[in-house]
Amino acid sequence: MIKFFRRIRQNLLEESKTTKYLTYALGEIALVVIGILIALSINNWNESRQHEKIKGNIYKTVVEDIKKDSSEVAMVLNFIQDRKNTFEKILHDSLTLKDIEENELIFSILTDVRVLSIEQRGYDLLRNFEDQSVSMNDSLSFRIINFYASSLFFAGKVENLIIDDLIKTNDLWKNQDWYAQIMKNNKDEKFKNYMLTDVEFKNLCAFRYSLLYENYVPTIEQFQEGGEQIRAAINARLDSK
Repeated sequence: MIKFFRRIRQNLLEESKTTKYLTYALGEIALVVIGILIALSINNWNESRQHEKIKGNIYKTVVEDIKKDSSEVAMVLNFIQDRKNTFEKILHDSLTLKDIEENELIFSILTDVRVLSIEQRGYDLLRNFEDQSVSMNDSLSFRIINFYASSLFFAGKVENLIIDDLIKTNDLWKNQDWYAQIMKNNKDEKFKNYMLTDVEFKNLCAFRYSLLYENYVPTIEQFQEGGEQIRAAINARLDSK
């Protein structure tokens, strides 16, 4: 092809057809430019397809993470809600010796806790992927990243308070002669009396109740609801491709 164009140029020069040569040269330049533009367009199109394919796979990972988180949220909520009635009896001074005898959970009500471990695989992949892009102009990516960042921040704050309170309670109790028994979930008469009569126990339960039911439960319920909305948005995006 190059030899063909060279032969045409040579013939035009030999025939002193300068105007035709210049017209031809400009046309040749235009063809080259058009060819370059087409090549760049194809390259950009291929890069865009690859970009969307990678992001689509990351979105699928986020969906899988949300499914796992939803199951774990349910388990954590069940764990916490199972103890709510006991907390409320303590706070309303309606706890009885019979309640203590019949409720095995009460001996670990302040020494056992369960918090959510939010799966971050998809979030980390998406954040790193978008950080490497020139600009994050995908509203769905922005929504997902913002959702996880805020959820991890607020849930983490409350979880740290819960764990800190758990540690402080254990430090407060560890020198009591009944401590070893309750840590093994064994019944102890002195501890029963402590639960029924000591205002310290009631105050400790009041603070833990506030952390769990007034702060943590609403936080992880909102996380679960927001996760389902994110999952629906991702599935809608993937289905439209």
